[in-house]
Amino acid sequence: MQKICVTEKEFKAIREAGGVYVDKTKHISDLFSDDKYFFLTRPRRFGKSLLCSTLAELFSANRALFNGLWIDSSDWVWKKYPVLRFDMSKIASPTATAADVRQGIVNLLSDNAQHIGVADLKEGTPYLMFEQLIKKTKEVHGENVVVLIDEYDKPLLDVINDQSRYRDIQKELCAFYSQLKPAEEDLKFVLITGVFKFTQASIFSGLNNLNDISFDPHAAELLGYTEQEIRAFFPEHLAVLAAKNNISVDAMMLKLQKHYNGYFFGVDVDTGEPFGGVYNPFALNYVFKAQQQLDKWFESGSPAALIKKLTATQFEDLDPENLTVHFSTLVKSCSADDITALSMLYYTGYVTLKKYHNKRVTLGFPNAEVACAFTEALLPLLLHKSSSAVTKIMDKIHDLFEEERLSDLKQLLNDALAPVAYPVLAKPQNDSPQEHLYQIAFYYLFIGSKMPTTLEDMTNRGRIDIVVQLPSVIYVFELKMDEPAAVAIQQIKDKDYSAKFRHMGKQVYAIGISVNSEKRYVKELEWELL
Repeated sequence: MQKICVTEKEFKAIREAGGVYVDKTKHISDLFSDDKYFFLTRPRRFGKSLLCSTLAELFSANRALFNGLWIDSSDWVWKKYPVLRFDMSKIASPTATAADVRQGIVNLLSDNAQHIGVADLKEGTPYLMFEQLIKKTKEVHGENVVVLIDEYDKPLLDVINDQSRYRDIQKELCAFYSQLKPAEEDLKFVLITGVFKFTQASIFSGLNNLNDISFDPHAAELLGYTEQEIRAFFPEHLAVLAAKNNISVDAMMLKLQKHYNGYFFGVDVDTGEPFGGVYNPFALNYVFKAQQQLDKWFESGSPAALIKKLTATQFEDLDPENLTVHFSTLVKSCSADDITALSMLYYTGYVTLKKYHNKRVTLGFPNAEVACAFTEALLPLLLHKSSSAVTKIMDKIHDLFEEERLSDLKQLLNDALAPVAYPVLAKPQNDSPQEHLYQIAFYYLFIGSKMPTTLEDMTNRGRIDIVVQLPSVIYVFELKMDEPAAVAIQQIKDKDYSAKFRHMGKQVYAIGISVNSEKRYVKELEWELL
C-alpha cells in the first residue's frame, strides 16, 4: 500500500517519499488565480500548513513534484517566483512576552533572507526588516514576491487568557503584518492562514482588500477529505480496513462517515444546506496508517482553554437556544475581549455548520469522535465528578439503552446528578429553574455513552428535547421542571412527536422526566411505548 505521511506538513517531502497526497490542485487553481490577498481560517491540523507548502512549490515552479496531479495537465503558468514563508507557530509560547515574539519575528525574517539569497538584510524592527526583505527579494530575483503566513494567530491564542500580554503581542503582530499593504506593488500573492478571525483593524491594519475565503462555498472542500477523495486516493487502505472489520467497503465508509465526517465550512443561502462535508484529514491519516479507528485529532490538542471559558459563562453557550445564531455573528471578526465560547467552539472545530435559515445558522458536533471526546472532557466539570466516575455511568447508560432497561434509567441519571455541587444546576433565587442545564447534562451523558443523540430535534409540531436513535429503537425525551413526568409524556403524544419516526419501522418510546429544581434530582421518570 502507498505510504501515509501522518504528520508530515511539507508537500515536497510527501511527494518525494511516494506518500499519499489527496490532490487539491484544482481547488487551488480555481480559488487563487484571480486575486492577490487571501485569508483562510480552519481548525488545527486540518491541512493549512500543507496547503502553504503546496503553494510554495507551485509558485517556485517545481513542476516535477506535481507530476500526475490535476494541475500538471492544466493551463497553469509555470513561472518561478521568490517565496517567503512564515510559520508563526514557531515563535508562539504560553510564556511568550511581546519581546519574545518580536525577536521570533526577527529570526524568521533572517531565516527567510538567508534562504532566498538576500545577504545584506539589516536587523532592526520587524516591520522595517519585512519591508526591506520584500524589496530586496524582488531586486535579487527580478519577480514579484509570494508571501505565505501560516498560523498567523498562534502567538495570540497562546496568551488569550492574559489580556495584558495579548495586547502587547497584538501590537507587535499588527506592526509586522501592516507592511503587506504598502508592499502591494512588489507582491505576487499573499495567503494568511489561522484558526480564528481576529479583528482585521487590529491585526491587518489597512489591508482592506484581504479576501476572506473562510466561508466561501468554493473553498468548502479545499482542506479536508471528501468521500470521493477517500475512495480515490486510499482504495487499498480502505479495502484492508473493511476486510479487517469483516464488512464491505461501503459499510466501512458508513462507519468512517459517522466517526470522522461532517465538517461544513460554507452554506448555500438559497437552499439552506451547508456546502461540502469533509472528513478530518489528520484523523483519517491515522486511521488508515494504523488500520483501526483512533481518536487522534482530539488527543492531539486539549480544549482546556475552551472548557474554561464555557465554565466561566456557566455553560450558556451550550444552551440549545444559543446553538442557532445569526450567520453574520459567526462570520464577523472578533477581539479577545468579545470572543464568545460559541465562536471558539466553531473555529476550533468542535462544532460545525449544520443548517442555514433566515440568515441564521444552526451549529452542532461534526461527528462521533468530537462529540464523544468533547463530552468526556466536559462532563466531569459540568457534573462535578471525576472522569472515571462519569465514564462508569456513561458505560451503564450505553448498556441500558441497548437492552431497553428503562426501569434503571432514573437511578443512573440521579447517580450522575448527585452530588452536583456546581451552582448553575441550582434554581437561582427569584429566577426560573435552569431546565436547559439539565437538558444539556442529559444530552452530553447520552452522547458520551456513544448513543446517536439529537438535541432540540425539530418537528412540524415543535421541538423534541432529546432524541436517542438506535438501530431498532428510538427514545423521545421531554424534560419538565417541577411538573409531573406524565405531563411530559402527554406533550409527546399531543404533539405527535413520534410521527417523524414512523416510516423507520422502529419501536418508539416516549420518556418523560420530571426534575426537582430545589433538590436537583430526577423525581419521576416515566415511559410509554408509542
